Amino acid sequence: MVESDIGSGGVRVLSCLTRSLDGRYVGCRVAAHGAMIPYSQCIEHLSKYCTSVAKCKQAHTFLLRTALLDDPRCASKLISFLAVSPSGNLGYARRVFAQLRRPPDLFLWNAMIRGHARGSDPPAALSFFRLMLRAGVAPDHHTYPFVLTACARSRALEHGMRFHGETVKAGLDTDVYVLNALLQMYTRCGCFGAAHQLFDGNPHRDVVSFNVIMRGYVLEGFSERALHLLEGMKDTGIKPDEVTLISLVSACSGSGDLDRGRSLHSYANELGLVTKSLNLGNAILDMYCKCGDLESAQSLFNEMEERDLLTWTTMVSGLAKSGSFQEALALFGSMQRNEVRPDEVILVTMLSVCAHMGALDQGKYIHLLMDRQGVNRDVVIETALVNMYAKCGGLEFALQVFEEMRERNVFTWNAVIGGLAMHGHGRRALELFGRMNKERIMPDDVTFIGLLSACSHAGLVDEGLKYFRMMREVYQIRPRMEHFGCVVDMLCRVRLLQDALAFIESMPIRPNVVMWAGLIGACRAAGDIELAERLGQRVIDLEPDICDRYVMLSNLYAGARRWDEALEVRQLMRAKGIEKAPGISWIELNGTVQEFVAGDRSHHRTEQIYTMVEEMWHRVKAAGHVTSTTDVLFNIEEEEKEHSLFFHSEKLAVAFGLISSAPGSPIRITKNLRVCGDCHSFLKAVSEVFGREIIARDRSRFHHFSGGLCSCNDFW
Repeated sequence: MVESDIGSGGVRVLSCLTRSLDGRYVGCRVAAHGAMIPYSQCIEHLSKYCTSVAKCKQAHTFLLRTALLDDPRCASKLISFLAVSPSGNLGYARRVFAQLRRPPDLFLWNAMIRGHARGSDPPAALSFFRLMLRAGVAPDHHTYPFVLTACARSRALEHGMRFHGETVKAGLDTDVYVLNALLQMYTRCGCFGAAHQLFDGNPHRDVVSFNVIMRGYVLEGFSERALHLLEGMKDTGIKPDEVTLISLVSACSGSGDLDRGRSLHSYANELGLVTKSLNLGNAILDMYCKCGDLESAQSLFNEMEERDLLTWTTMVSGLAKSGSFQEALALFGSMQRNEVRPDEVILVTMLSVCAHMGALDQGKYIHLLMDRQGVNRDVVIETALVNMYAKCGGLEFALQVFEEMRERNVFTWNAVIGGLAMHGHGRRALELFGRMNKERIMPDDVTFIGLLSACSHAGLVDEGLKYFRMMREVYQIRPRMEHFGCVVDMLCRVRLLQDALAFIESMPIRPNVVMWAGLIGACRAAGDIELAERLGQRVIDLEPDICDRYVMLSNLYAGARRWDEALEVRQLMRAKGIEKAPGISWIELNGTVQEFVAGDRSHHRTEQIYTMVEEMWHRVKAAGHVTSTTDVLFNIEEEEKEHSLFFHSEKLAVAFGLISSAPGSPIRITKNLRVCGDCHSFLKAVSEVFGREIIARDRSRFHHFSGGLCSCNDFW
C-alpha cells in the first residue's frame, strides 16, 4: 500500500485496498481509522477535492501512485475540472489525458472537446473530435453541441455544415441542444438565412433558441430583426428570460434607440427580472448611459439593491462621457467609501476625467491607488497616466512616468508630444520626435497633429511647414482637417493672414468653420476688420445655428465700435433662439474640485470670493492694469462691460484659490473656453501683485502666469 496526502481536513488516505473480480476499485482505507471507504465515496471525495489546479496536482499524484488514474470515473473528475472549469488548465488536462493507459470513454472525450471549444484554441476541439472517431468512439447528443460551438467561435462554416448533416443522419436534429448549437454556429458565421430556415422549421425550439438567434442578430448589427423576434416569441407563448432582454437592451444601446430601451426596461419590470438579475440591471444602465439619458441611469443606479464593479464602472463612464466630470469624481469617491476595488478600466476612465478637469491632486491619488492595490500597469494605463499629468499641468510628472515605462507605443509618444505642445515647449516636442524616430516607432496622423500644434504655439513656422510636407512625402500620411487647421493656426499666430487665406483656398478638402474662425480672430487682432467681416458672414452661412459664430461677429463689430451692426447680430441670434454656452472654470484644492460659472453665486463661500475679486481688481488697477472690454459678450450693455469681465469664471476660481490656499503656493485652474484677452492680462497682473504662480489651461493650451508674464508670450 502506498501512502498519499490527498484528503479533506488533512486526513491521509492510503492506497486502494481491494478490487472486485471485474477489476473495479471498491474501497480505500483512511489512515486515521483503518476503515474502508466505499468506492462511490472515493469518487465523491475526489470530485469535491478538485477545486483548483494546485489541488488537482495533488490528486493527480495520488491517482498515479495508486493506479487509480486508470479508472475512467476517477480520471474524469480530474480532467473535467482541468478542461472545463474557468480556473482549470487546458494544457495540464492534455498532459493528464495523454497519460491514460486505458482507452478514454465518451465522457472524457467530451470533456476535452468541450474545454477546447470554449478555450483559446477552438480548432483544437475539432482535432480531438477526429481523434475520438479514429479511436472508435461514437459521438452523442452532447458531443455535437461542443464541436458546433468550436465551429461557431472559429467561423468554420464548412465543418459546421458537415456536422449538421451528421446530426440529421444520427437523428439528433430534433434534439433542442443540438438545434441551439446549430443556430449559434450559423448566426456566428453570418448565415442568417440557414439559421432562420432551421429556426422556423423546428417545433422543438425553446427560449434558448430565441436567445441564440437574437444574440446573433445583435452581434452582427441587425438590431431591428432581433427586436422583431420578441413579438414572435410572445406569440408562441415562450416567456423571455434575462438573457433575452439583455440581448435586446444591448441592441438598443448599439442603435441609440432610447424609446424602445425604456419600453424593454418597463417590460422587464413587469416580468420581475430587473430586481432578480444584476446582469440585466447593468445592461439597462449601460443602455441609458449610451443613449444619453443620464437622469434615468442615475435613477436606476440609485434603485439597484445590488451593485458590482461593472455597475459602478458603467455609471462613472456614462457621467464622464456626457461631460459630467464633477459628478463622475463624486461617484468614484462614493465607490471608494463602499470599498469596491477598482480595476484597470475604471481607473483609465478616472484618469481621463482628471485630465479633462485639470484635477492634478485627484490624478495623483489614483496613481497612488494603483500602486497600493498592485494594479497591472500595462502600456494603456501608463499612457493614461502620462496624458493625465500632461493635461493637468504636471508636465514633469508626465515625463517621469514616460521615462520609467518599460513599453511604449505610438499613443504614449503622442501623449507626451501633445503635452509638450500644450505647454508651449515646441522645441522639446520636436526633439522628442527625433528620439521617437531613433527608437523606430512609426508616427501616425495624431503624432503630426501634436508636432504641428507644437510649432504653432511656439511660432516655429518654417519647422511646421517642414513637418507638414514630411507627413505627406515621407510617411504617406494623408492630411486631415486637423492638420490643415494647425497650419492655418500657425500662420495666423504670426499674422501671415494672406498666406493663411491662400492656404485655405488651396486645400483639397472643404475648410470647416473653425478654420475660418481662426483666421477671423487673427484679422481682428491685426486690425483687418474688412476681411474679418467678409469671412464672418461666410462662417454664419456655413453654420447658422452655432452661437460662437454670432458671438465672434458681434464682438468684431463691438471692437470696431460699430454698435448698430453688433445689435443686428444680437437680434438675429435671439430670433433663432440661440444661446451662448457659459464659460466654466474648475480649480482643485486639497483633493476637491470646485466649479465656477461667470457671475456664479451658488458657492458656499460666495461673499469671501467676491470680496477677494474686489481686492484683486483694486490692487491690479493700482499696479497699472487697464480693463479691455473688446472681448465682452455682445449681449452686455456698455456700462456693464467692465463689471461683466470682473466676474468671469476664471477670476472667480483664482479668487477662491487665493483665499483657500497658503501664501506663495501655485494656483491651478482649467477653463472650458479660450481665455479672453482681459482675463489673460488680468491674471498676469495678479501673478505679480500677489506673488503667485497661476497655471491655467484653456481650450487650446496652458498658460503659466508668473511675475507678471505668461509662458505663451501673449501668443495664444
